[in-house]
Amino acid sequence: MAEYFASHPYVVAILVALALLTAFVCVKAAQASAKRHAENEKIINKLKEDNRLRNKFAVLTRQLIDSSEPTVLFKGVALNLDRQISDAEDMEQAFADLNQEQREIYALCYVAEDGRERLSDFFAANGSPLTDTALEAGKKLLPAAAEPFGKEFLAFDGNDETTSFVQSDIEQWNLDFAAVIAAAPIEQVGGAYIAANADKFI
Repeated sequence: MAEYFASHPYVVAILVALALLTAFVCVKAAQASAKRHAENEKIINKLKEDNRLRNKFAVLTRQLIDSSEPTVLFKGVALNLDRQISDAEDMEQAFADLNQEQREIYALCYVAEDGRERLSDFFAANGSPLTDTALEAGKKLLPAAAEPFGKEFLAFDGNDETTSFVQSDIEQWNLDFAAVIAAAPIEQVGGAYIAANADKFI
């Protein structure tokens, strides 16, 4: 056998290459499996935390609102509003049945979820009446973001045929909006808004 390999060195090279390739594939597969496991665990933990917050804020009281940190309050209230609407047979009617303050928090929840990194992602993924309400809420609660918010609303408004824009404009508006919410996170502002209008949520 040794003589064979000695007289056929290319076979040795092939076997070594195959061994290295097998090891490489095994390492990559292990890394991919570990990554999937970590991602799945992250999703499960988020679902558990969402369920905990949803249960905690299922029945709002003035004491609960006053004692809650704004970011946590926002998430808990938004999760319950989302369930209320998603469980309804007519989701659009369920949204319309909310009072103005509730609709604004519901809409901002989606802005925070879909538009955290790029505001344009929110407008691309959603339509009226959610985007209209989000615009109202954005101007009211995030006045520093009113300009980029309003411009992106028009850019993605299918009924507006008068506004023209280029992709570079949208990217700049995304950056402008991101700078605002970095200084004033939506969850923080939204939670403070709920606390200031507690009677609208109880």
